[in-house]
Amino acid sequence: MKYPIIKRQIKSALVGILAVSAMTAQQSSFAADDNQGTFFGKNAPGKWIIGGKIAQIDINVPGVSDGDAAGIVLGYEFASSIGDAGGSATVEFEYLTGDDTIDSLNTSYDVDVANLFFTYRSAGKLYYKVKGGLSYVDFEVNSFDQSSDFNDVSAAFGVGLGYRVSDLGVVEIEYSADTGDSDLGILGLNALLEF
Repeated sequence: MKYPIIKRQIKSALVGILAVSAMTAQQSSFAADDNQGTFFGKNAPGKWIIGGKIAQIDINVPGVSDGDAAGIVLGYEFASSIGDAGGSATVEFEYLTGDDTIDSLNTSYDVDVANLFFTYRSAGKLYYKVKGGLSYVDFEVNSFDQSSDFNDVSAAFGVGLGYRVSDLGVVEIEYSADTGDSDLGILGLNALLEF
């Protein structure tokens, strides 16, 4: 039973290391002009996105509560406006790790989710977003001395609402779901820096 605890500690450490590494690598971009960033060694208009996410993961099993999850979001917002309304397109990668215990069955589960989304955000301080892409799910169930593991890759989609706090940051609430056998639903809150 010690193995799942160690695995969760390693996952948490990995999320922290990735977040700190990404922030350190992009620190020099904060001093650059607004709406400018380095993209494969060239100066490109647009904004990098980095931030954190907390979420509830619904595994869609009757009688089983949602798992608490946390993770990171990394992405890039393209400078070109979409349509007359002036919305924007982004590519976003998010990694979440979560777990919960099913007391009645003396069982616990761990979920790791990696999503790659293409996203449209409407213009304005208060905006909506729609996103679609791919989802990878690693689902592990631990009961007594037994464990089982399930992996799935599928299409995913989502919707959300966001608020631009300043030129450098947004807060978003969103819901996403995958279309595969894992059938996960994720209700999340994002706090993102854009630079």
